This record gives sequence, C-alpha cells and structure tokens, in this order.
Amino acid sequence: MPSAYLLCGPSLAGKSSLGRQIVSSLGAVVSSADAINVRRGLPFGGEGLPESVWAETLEQQLADLRELGTAGKSAVVDDTLCYRWLRNRFRAAAQAAGLEAKLLLLRPTTAEILARREQIERDNSRPLVSLSRLNEHLATFEWPIPEEGAIDVTTLERQSAWLRAELGAR
Repeated sequence: MPSAYLLCGPSLAGKSSLGRQIVSSLGAVVSSADAINVRRGLPFGGEGLPESVWAETLEQQLADLRELGTAGKSAVVDDTLCYRWLRNRFRAAAQAAGLEAKLLLLRPTTAEILARREQIERDNSRPLVSLSRLNEHLATFEWPIPEEGAIDVTTLERQSAWLRAELGAR
C-alpha cells in the first residue's frame, strides 16, 4: 500500500533532508508548501501573508496528495504540520486517497534550530524566515500527543533505523 509520509517539525528541523532520503530510498514524491508558494510567486515562509493565502496553499497541497494517492504513488508532505488540526486534515486526505498516513516527527531543541539558522544565515545557503517569525513559530508549535502515533525520527540514527524498517516492510 502506498504511504503518505507526513513530516512534522518546526522550521529548520531537517524535514526537507529527510524527505529527500525518503524519495531516494522509497520512491515517494514530495509535496512541499514552500515549493507551492514559490510557484505562486509568494515570499519564502509566507511571512506577512493573510490566512486566506495560506488556505489556498493548503488546498493545493491537499490536491497534490489526492492526485498522488489516486495514481498509487507514495507522497512526502514537507510542511511543518505545526497544528493538530492540520495534521488531522492531511491524515484524512491521505486515507481518503488510499494512502497509509505515517506521521514522522522531527523535534530538535530550540538551541539546535537557532544554531542551524545562524549557520544558514552565515552561509546564505537557503532562504530563511525572520528570527522574530521563527521565534513565534516555535512558541506556538503544537507538538503531537501520543494518541497521534507520531514516529520520532529526530536523530540520524532514528531516521536510518526507520528507513531500514520501512524498506523491510515492502
């Protein structure tokens, strides 16, 4: 059965890197809110955009997920999934599209995230949200509760073990 790998974690948690590993190891296709916003000509991170604009991005990402599921392809949802209602929405859309939803949690410490941000800012290696927006995001992030069945893949060791198990289950 194809899967929807729902990546959950704050900005700079390593979701996109894990998503690339899933694509190369498991043949999934990425659906990224950031990529959708780029196609729409929106600023990185959507900073300052009204909720209605984010709602349109969400609908496009859900449509991507439905399309992949209908085609029998596994999907990687590369987004923060920072609210439980958002995780529930993606989980329901995945299941309706015939995908097994798997919530993968990346939970680095705030210090690790801020250190990554500083390094990226020095290297100018990728776009970043402002520090004030990042701090707001971290303060309002709704972490999954046990009932959500999140699989903790925060460390590289956990990611490798999970990928090996996922490959073995095929």
